[in-house]
Amino acid sequence: MSKDNGFVVGVVSSHGHESGHIQVWDVLPEVDAIHVCTIDNEADLDAIAALSPKTVSKTKDLSELLSTPGLDAVAVCVRPDLGPDVLRAAVSAGIPVLFDKPASTSAAAMREVADLARDKGVTSGAMFQWRRAAPMMEARRMLQEGAFGDLWAVEARVLTSQLRYRRPDTSWLFKSQYAGSGILSWLGCHKLDLLNYITDDRIVEVTAMTGNQNPEKVDVEDTAFVTFRFSSGVMGTLYAGYLMAGPGKNPDDGFIALRGSKGYAEIHTNTPWSDNRFDGQPSDPNMRVWSEAPGWETGGQRELNFNAPESHVYGGIMAERLFREFLQASTVGAPAPSPIESSVHLLEVVEAAKESSRTGRAVRIPGRSTS
Repeated sequence: MSKDNGFVVGVVSSHGHESGHIQVWDVLPEVDAIHVCTIDNEADLDAIAALSPKTVSKTKDLSELLSTPGLDAVAVCVRPDLGPDVLRAAVSAGIPVLFDKPASTSAAAMREVADLARDKGVTSGAMFQWRRAAPMMEARRMLQEGAFGDLWAVEARVLTSQLRYRRPDTSWLFKSQYAGSGILSWLGCHKLDLLNYITDDRIVEVTAMTGNQNPEKVDVEDTAFVTFRFSSGVMGTLYAGYLMAGPGKNPDDGFIALRGSKGYAEIHTNTPWSDNRFDGQPSDPNMRVWSEAPGWETGGQRELNFNAPESHVYGGIMAERLFREFLQASTVGAPAPSPIESSVHLLEVVEAAKESSRTGRAVRIPGRSTS
């Protein structure tokens, strides 16, 4: 790391996840001071400021936060409808920004921020911590080294607790004017990002069915079935929904798979969460692999288990690593671990899925770099 002194960071809140991300800043020894800002009258500024002993100031004025002397970076955890303005203000001030997804209700608004960040050379990216989960990094490495031969298809699943456990009448998550989209942009985006990351590719064509299977009336999708094609020709699927009975502390049902001419990988991401705490890796094999590719065939079928170091912060050790890598990148203006261009692309995919569901047609996505 090229910084001599500890980092001074900010947190901008109106989101609900800020408590978890402050926990991450708090445990990183390279972070010396945290400045907190809330931009929503419903957010409890005092309670958020009290989450870390490293907090040295609190304000409801974004411009005051961004003018803090020596501010090195900000974490932005705000509603999607508020996200672009907050991100634009931070980037315009030359301050690196790490934001919680989806951070915008539209790809176009996020693209404007990404263009500004590129022009100003400001490190900007999303908190997609699953990119730093050991099974995901291993799948990417094995794919790059030819363990699966020619990749043909990928699949992903993310299922979580039903709407009746999630305050659908009051939560902004289920109001399109605030959230933009539903399950796809809130949780499905994690799996889409992982597929893009592992394959080092981008989606160029989408077909989808989205809808509302829960009896609670909300104006965003609670269930989605999405099929897509990558620029390489690889085909894929995503199944996402608020569909699981049982209280919210039950594990989510998550899954990633790669299918190639010489092998496959299957990764379960049914990680339990409770009380805003990461409770470790799943008890089932983290990753099941079969390969008959040259150099890999003697292994045949493998079951790989990853016992991650203990971490009690939201997102666990993978979040600690991603936040640390972001800080390191910000000191030299390098791309974030999950660059903002990737988030633009995810919003493009979500918008294409909604359009496909509405029109019954496949939707093409124009080619752009996602970095």
